[in-house]
Amino acid sequence: MAKRQETLDIEAALQKDTRIKRIYGCEEITIGFYNNGHGNEIVDFMTMDSKGIIKCYEIKVTIQDFKSDAKKSWYGHYNYLVVGKELWNEHKDYILENTPKHIGILGSSLGSYRKCKKQDISQEQSEMLKESMIRSMYYKMIKYYNASDLDEIKRLNSGIRKLKKDADNYRDRAVKAENLIYSYENYKAYNDGIDDFDFKKAVEAEKKKYLENIKAEVKSWRK
Repeated sequence: MAKRQETLDIEAALQKDTRIKRIYGCEEITIGFYNNGHGNEIVDFMTMDSKGIIKCYEIKVTIQDFKSDAKKSWYGHYNYLVVGKELWNEHKDYILENTPKHIGILGSSLGSYRKCKKQDISQEQSEMLKESMIRSMYYKMIKYYNASDLDEIKRLNSGIRKLKKDADNYRDRAVKAENLIYSYENYKAYNDGIDDFDFKKAVEAEKKKYLENIKAEVKSWRK
């Protein structure tokens, strides 16, 4: 299902924030692995700084999305709900009442509506989140590489098609020219009573006449 533009804008704002703060960030982090009882929850956006502090962000832009049965994954040291402008303006009280008190609430431009309280998480949970982030970032990297390769393949294929079209045109012109020369040689030989007319020699002869005429014209100009 395609994301709403407001969701994409919030993701872009979070990405920009990570670049400014020089921390790691990635969207759509799948939490844990199936073999340890996880793997069925996705954090909309997650960041980690150089000290290992992890922040999780849940993005909601409609009230239906906020009320959905999908879990809100509050796993990090700091956890935030990021809400769209219209959603916040129309359902502010409902959102405040139905969001745990320790969860921070941010607007679509990442301005704070409610401060976040730090949570203690176990070393095991911290390692799980780091592994989840690394895995998701790896798959994102592969996806971007593949997309880049696909674009390059499309560009090369387009170039190949153009070259093939040009080659076909040149071949058609060459065939037409060859047929025309062959016809001229035959007609010339027949009309002049020559057994073997050589087109190349005829071209050289005409070239020689042309150069002689040019020289004659130059001499006439100098007089």
